Amino acid sequence: MAMHEAQSSGPGGERLNLREHAWPLYVAAQCVAVIGFVAAILLAVLKYRDQAYARFFFAYLVNYSFFLAIALGGLFFVLLQHLTRAGWSVNVRRIAEWVAASMPVMAALSAPIVAAIIRGRGLYPWARTEGTAEYNHFKQVYLNPSFVIVRLAFYFICWSVMGVWYWKQSVKQDTTADPSLTARMQSLAAPAMVLYGLTVTFAAFDLIMSVDPEWDSTIFGVCFFAGCVLCIFSFIILTVLLLQWRGFMRQSVTVEHFHDLGKWLFGFVFFWGYVNFSQYMLQWYSSMPEETHWFKDRGATTVARDVNGWSAVIIALLFGHFLIPFAGLLSRHVKRNHASLGFWAVWMLVFQWLYLLWLIMPSLDGRFHLSFMELALFLGIGGVFVAVLLRFAAHDSLRPLHDPRLADSLAFENV
Repeated sequence: MAMHEAQSSGPGGERLNLREHAWPLYVAAQCVAVIGFVAAILLAVLKYRDQAYARFFFAYLVNYSFFLAIALGGLFFVLLQHLTRAGWSVNVRRIAEWVAASMPVMAALSAPIVAAIIRGRGLYPWARTEGTAEYNHFKQVYLNPSFVIVRLAFYFICWSVMGVWYWKQSVKQDTTADPSLTARMQSLAAPAMVLYGLTVTFAAFDLIMSVDPEWDSTIFGVCFFAGCVLCIFSFIILTVLLLQWRGFMRQSVTVEHFHDLGKWLFGFVFFWGYVNFSQYMLQWYSSMPEETHWFKDRGATTVARDVNGWSAVIIALLFGHFLIPFAGLLSRHVKRNHASLGFWAVWMLVFQWLYLLWLIMPSLDGRFHLSFMELALFLGIGGVFVAVLLRFAAHDSLRPLHDPRLADSLAFENV
């Protein structure tokens, strides 16, 4: 009983565990997931028919990439805090630990993508038997379906081991109060971060860039990584705001923590804009047909008959993913106001989803697509993702209880 109380409340009776409050939400998330997947299958069979495979798998890849980006962002956050031995972030780190520990479930959710590779239909041109005949020798070897599946398995094993291990060590420390656990997590953070960087880069190549195998970009993995970080900071901000709205963590997470989360969000808005502009500028300057066609297909052209609706999207991304939030998050007051910071967190998640749609969907048939199929699969994958996090929240404390730097986080102030 004493342990239960210790894990359920903090100083001054602060509520630190969802316990029974999580289960109704857990069931609701599962129901949303089932409804979403059933609706997507029905739409594929009844509405799209001949295009059923392609529409389903492309919409699935868009939404799967979005939630995978949140999970990968969570893993990055956890590794970074231990690598830098940060004290300010201890009180919000548990949310990122849960997100990172969801990797085994994200691995399971990749099954439809693996099935599309095996069947050679609906998603990747190189997965067909004759698919790589037109590519150079390197691409024929690299985009061999069996080799791609082996690589995907390696990525998910690495991410799952890291995410689950860091979560288990952190939760174990809640009961043992053993400071050596923190030292162990810190000592492994550097090699884990190197492995993380390599696997995320190549996973972005394999899952997203290879949808159009004729196009290459060495910076593409960094562009995807920037979106992952934007996703996790937005997700942490919204999750903590929702928890505080329901009466949890009101003493643990203060306006000072939100200010720092907002600074990270602002910083990566700029970083995302920088790396994406760098990618565009270098390929525009070189003006090589095998590179420029990719941007042309995605609306970066002045010839109206060639854009197929994507020019409006690329303009929306320029302003909505970079220029507008850059200006909106500049002020210190915005970062210290719950309502305004929450608004920008939602804004960035919406535009990151649109960014992934812009990266992936033009390879379907060149036309802009936004339909109930995308919404249904967003609910399906999102419902599973949220259900996993709620299951963690039903058992664990909402923040670490005995981290050696907990006092630093509780007393944190921006200078």
